[in-house]
Amino acid sequence: MGSIAFHNPLFHIEPAPAANTTVLTSFRPEFLLINGLNFPIEISTASILLSSSPEKKVESVLVFAHFDTGASSTSIDINLAKEMNLDTMGVCNIMTAAGEIPMPVFTVNIGFPGTNLSPFIDLKINSCKLGYNSAQKPSPKNFGILLGRDIMSRWNIVWNGPSSTVFIND
Repeated sequence: MGSIAFHNPLFHIEPAPAANTTVLTSFRPEFLLINGLNFPIEISTASILLSSSPEKKVESVLVFAHFDTGASSTSIDINLAKEMNLDTMGVCNIMTAAGEIPMPVFTVNIGFPGTNLSPFIDLKINSCKLGYNSAQKPSPKNFGILLGRDIMSRWNIVWNGPSSTVFIND
């Protein structure tokens, strides 16, 4: 079982802590109020696709993920999925503010660098239009993934508003 005492993703520690070290810092309340909860994840080609297609190349990218409690499932920005050469695994109708639209479905691996949270292997995710720009540095305003309730429901998440601290356990 992994856990993390979540730290501000813009915070940098020198020298880097040893592996499996929990680092605890707090967000400014204004930061969470303006940006919501965002943290870096690594998204990569699904293991099942690599084993079934030996010629398939591993694509991997580090992006920010935004916690979206209103999303039933995790979604990747459609342009990021295209840049990663992810294979479409079908189509799903997703509900947006503009109504229901069909979008491609993908299967990926998702990891949480710098934490001991368990990765999600061969996870089916939807796609959407987030406006992710790979030419810009990943940031809480330039995120490539929406983390939905499919992932959050597997975690114990405690958001202490007054201290602006977030704890996550799986």
